[in-house]
Amino acid sequence: MSLTAVLPFPLLPSLVGSAALPVTSVVTAMATLPDRALLERVAGGDTDAFTILYRRFERPVFAMLLRLAGGRRAVAEEWLQEAFTRVWLGAATHDPSRGEVRPWVYRIALNTARSEMARKRYRTPHVSIDEAGIDLPDRAAGESGVAARLDEARQASAFADALGRLPDFMREVVVLRCSRELTFAEIAAVTGAPQGTLKSRFHRAVAALRKALGPEQGKAR
Repeated sequence: MSLTAVLPFPLLPSLVGSAALPVTSVVTAMATLPDRALLERVAGGDTDAFTILYRRFERPVFAMLLRLAGGRRAVAEEWLQEAFTRVWLGAATHDPSRGEVRPWVYRIALNTARSEMARKRYRTPHVSIDEAGIDLPDRAAGESGVAARLDEARQASAFADALGRLPDFMREVVVLRCSRELTFAEIAAVTGAPQGTLKSRFHRAVAALRKALGPEQGKAR
């Protein structure tokens, strides 16, 4: 994500001071630091390091949370803010000997989603028009362009519905594996489940999705 991009929602003012995280010379200088070095700085209260770390992970983590939230953007944004608040507060608890920063961040985000879903019972899948990829087409696209976009939206909605009907433990591995392309080793670090178990869950989930979607949509996904 570009450092000049405006965040989709403001982080807590106590962390960054404003809705749009400023691009300072210090932030630019730290942009190439590895995750572990950034997190060490965050543990020391460095908000510039937190700015970089947040921007580095915000987009893929949000995409994962959006899937788990059934396409509810506002819910996913709420979870994202909560997850990164936990990253800020718990930075000093990361143990490099037990794994890299990336799966640690994903684990915090996943646990945030789990606790929020258990507490508020976000269960009904939904895909918004924005997330389905429908926008205002060029006039030259004509009706065929609109029809194609509507067909894509129906497929996205069907997939979200089928995904939402999977058991939580199966849906999580599909989202982590397919949406953000994590390895099974990374997913194991995120979820705490053995790789063999995760692979079995993934293949069972894919079979269930194919059955629910039918041959054509199953191939598309």
